[in-house]
Amino acid sequence: VSVAFWCWLAAAIMLAALGLLLALNQASLPVFLRGAGALLAVAGLALGYLAGRTRTGHTGFRRAAVGLALALVVVLAMFILVGGGGALWVLPMILTLTGAVLIMRPSAQEWLPSEETPT
Repeated sequence: VSVAFWCWLAAAIMLAALGLLLALNQASLPVFLRGAGALLAVAGLALGYLAGRTRTGHTGFRRAAVGLALALVVVLAMFILVGGGGALWVLPMILTLTGAVLIMRPSAQEWLPSEETPT
């Protein structure tokens, strides 16, 4: 769980920084790229928040973090293929996917408290 947290935290910091650099760039970029940069920055902050809540043992936040992580992997893969600067986006994508895989392993599920089914 700790390794997954640190992978997600590093990815969140990189996504927020790269997204802000893209959104606030002084070059003449299309509005789509600026919007995508702002969206990636917000998604990076959300991933960092969800990773922190997951580390404290909240299973609901774990599911949300995995869902966001997998959605980010798809968005980053499309961004690498369509947009420029693919090498910059590969590392956050790999860290995000690694964190999602590690948090779903059986050893991580044993570490987290069991889920209570509502009656």
